[in-house]
Amino acid sequence: MSGFRRLKRPVSFSGRGLHTGEPSEVTVSPLQEGGPVLEAGGERASLASCRAEGVGRGTSVLLPGGARARTTEHLFAALLGLGLWSVRVSLDGPEIPACGGCASGFADELLLASEQLPPGEISGPGMGPISPALPVVLVDEARGGFLSLFPSSGLHATYVIQYDRSPIGTSMASYDHEADDFRECIAPARTFALASEVDRLRADGLARGGSLENAVVIGADTIQASGGLRFPDEFVRHKILDLLGDLYLLGSPLNARIIAVRAGHAMHCRLVERLRRLGRTKGDQTCWIYTR
Repeated sequence: MSGFRRLKRPVSFSGRGLHTGEPSEVTVSPLQEGGPVLEAGGERASLASCRAEGVGRGTSVLLPGGARARTTEHLFAALLGLGLWSVRVSLDGPEIPACGGCASGFADELLLASEQLPPGEISGPGMGPISPALPVVLVDEARGGFLSLFPSSGLHATYVIQYDRSPIGTSMASYDHEADDFRECIAPARTFALASEVDRLRADGLARGGSLENAVVIGADTIQASGGLRFPDEFVRHKILDLLGDLYLLGSPLNARIIAVRAGHAMHCRLVERLRRLGRTKGDQTCWIYTR
């Protein structure tokens, strides 16, 4: 989905959070220039100045004063997928509403409330794309995962997942932001969980708003999904959705080719922080490799 869009009016979404199960409302409003900006817990800050934590099966964004917005990735994926950058996201509650456990509900409403910008226009001063000149590689030896980024003229993502002893198995999918339609091939992919993990997640205070209306549940040899799977590879497509949502935390569009293998929110957020540091250390001629 090439090009960028401008939001013409505020759009609100309400419902219960996927993890907290608590009611909340989020409103996305247009800004004249710059952005994106996040409001939560009585604070307001540019998204690029916030810190992100990829923990608890989702991403939490921490504002400089300590306020927190939970499970931002699905809404942020919709904003990135549509090319909406000059926006203010105002959260009333602890967590972004689940809205079907994917990005379709967000993207469909935001599309109706926005307009296409002329070719080459993004949204205002300081909103040019981030285009890293050197590779970045993150390695997680404990889970056998890695996340690599290479210079590119646009945004491309390839993701590989592996769930042994599960109907998911090993799966790979790719997304080209210029050539592919985000609303068609990525936005409908729902979040998922293994049935064996559900009780533990809820005991940890997570997945309390989850149901078959907003998630896919995978058993040892079964898949429970309202209306069936939307894609044969819906699981890995949702991982791409999560990645795009976490990349929105950069606060600007990204030109890069990303390959992710058995990664997740924690590694996505580490990549965002690495790219932020790279932007502050121009002239460094190294390839960064981080291992934990």
